[in-house]
Amino acid sequence: MKRNLKLMFLILACTLMFVATETTQANPGVIAIEPAEIKDISPGGSFRVNVTVSDVSEVYGWQVNITFNPQILNVDNVTEGTFLKQVNQTVFMKTIDNTGGYVLLSATFFPIPEQGASGSGLLTQIAFSVKGSGSSSLHFETDGTKLRKYIGDSVVPITDFSTTDASFRNASAGIPLEYLVVAVVVVVVIAGSSVFLLRRRKNKGIIR
Repeated sequence: MKRNLKLMFLILACTLMFVATETTQANPGVIAIEPAEIKDISPGGSFRVNVTVSDVSEVYGWQVNITFNPQILNVDNVTEGTFLKQVNQTVFMKTIDNTGGYVLLSATFFPIPEQGASGSGLLTQIAFSVKGSGSSSLHFETDGTKLRKYIGDSVVPITDFSTTDASFRNASAGIPLEYLVVAVVVVVVIAGSSVFLLRRRKNKGIIR
């Protein structure tokens, strides 16, 4: 009887471990830029995107490094979201480089609470202005995008998450100026040649 009970408990424990493993693998965390597509905003206009996190647990800090095309877009401002702040006070840090085309943002608890933030929420909001016409990806740099948790007194990275980029586009950048100049010159030359030939034929009496 005791042997059968031990066997039943062993089977139950293995089943629970399997279910927990499957649940963890089926729902990895996601850091995403929303909306995923921004379009038809002319130069001089502006827009905002949200950087969100979903399906995570016990997060104590985060960092995102997002790149963009500095010829098309400009970062005007960033604000921290409520994901960590709903648990405790935070320290929010930002680096905006509109020449290099990237923004590096991070937040962590201070002081450190007993439990981290779990679930889904808003990490940060980024305000862009549009400088030119064309397209730009809003891309998470893998090495600069991180989630962290505490185990004991140590900071440990959370590796079970993915990222979802976004994109911007408006009217096409158009024909380069040098191509327009060449096209105008060609048209002028052809038109001038046509006029010259017509006058020459008229002078010879071909055109009456």
